Amino acid sequence: MMRVLLVEDSQLLRDSLMEMLKGCTHVTIDDYATNKQEAISLLDTKQYDFMIADIELAHGNGFEVVRHTISPEYPFKRPLTLMLTNHTNGYFKNLANQLGVKYFYDKSMDFETAIQTIEDESKNFA
Repeated sequence: MMRVLLVEDSQLLRDSLMEMLKGCTHVTIDDYATNKQEAISLLDTKQYDFMIADIELAHGNGFEVVRHTISPEYPFKRPLTLMLTNHTNGYFKNLANQLGVKYFYDKSMDFETAIQTIEDESKNFA
């Protein structure tokens, strides 16, 4: 079972993602965070296999959360990361790549592709 942390401040998008991933037999969204501090606190207490993160959060941003997972203080194996965002310009895409984000998708254009990617990755945790 692939354990997922969802870092997203939009209730509507969180609910949509959780609903769409309910049918995936190898995916469980263990927790969600709406801001940087909540996400970091969760990441420091529990191992996650996969993280879905938005760039723009209510407080902080998804890049700060990703940076935490590559810091020497991070206590667990780094989760695979998928960024699902409205900010898909070249600068953010390059920054995500530099930080080791495996997948980077546009919320409005690539939502179905992101869901399929999560399903595909979950097969590695069957």
